Amino acid sequence: MEWSICNSIDEGLSRRPELDAPEEYVDFLTAADGAIMGSVVILGRRFVERAQGLISPGMVEVPEEPNGWFVVGKINENPVLINRQDGSVWTYPDLRSSWWASRDFEKVADGLAEFVMKYGLGPGYLRVTGVPESDEWWQILRSLGYVE
Repeated sequence: MEWSICNSIDEGLSRRPELDAPEEYVDFLTAADGAIMGSVVILGRRFVERAQGLISPGMVEVPEEPNGWFVVGKINENPVLINRQDGSVWTYPDLRSSWWASRDFEKVADGLAEFVMKYGLGPGYLRVTGVPESDEWWQILRSLGYVE
């Protein structure tokens, strides 16, 4: 596949969108309207509202009320959610089963910026995605000096 299709960070929105979303995600949209960082994706404005259907009752195991969560992206095909109360970022770490069948749901970052820096652009990428070191995005991160 061509690099630009698989990995991209779109230009941010020219103005803050009216969106029922966590503040840190709305701020992110003004800097970048979505990001594809290998197997880690932060959804852009165009796709994020549709993604909220993933947390309908019965679709996803979350520890609290579904309205307390916001789907912000995905790792492989596993949704990445922000807790609306504290801004923490959570996902389904079990790469051996489908996320909707998984009982594992864990906090991976205190906020979206930390999540992007640690897992999209940093050393946690391999662990959270389960990809081999030959992964194209991992190789890009290595050549840029973001990871060793």
